[in-house]
Amino acid sequence: MSFLYVMEYIGGLVLFGLGYWLLDGIKIELESTSSVTDVFTLANYVWTGIIVIYIIFGGIWLARRYNEKSYGGKL
Repeated sequence: MSFLYVMEYIGGLVLFGLGYWLLDGIKIELESTSSVTDVFTLANYVWTGIIVIYIIFGGIWLARRYNEKSYGGKL
């Protein structure tokens, strides 16, 4: 078992967190100057969905990577 896979997963979460932080700051500024909020709400739902999908499927990927060596798979 390698700790590298866990670091890749955590690195992906950090990148998503940084992207969310940056986009949220921009979204708040644009939302305060615009009267259209439906687009920003949709963008927030899409971004949250992307993060949830990454957490679910990234967790599955991580579990499969850990189990691959114990079953004798190739890496």
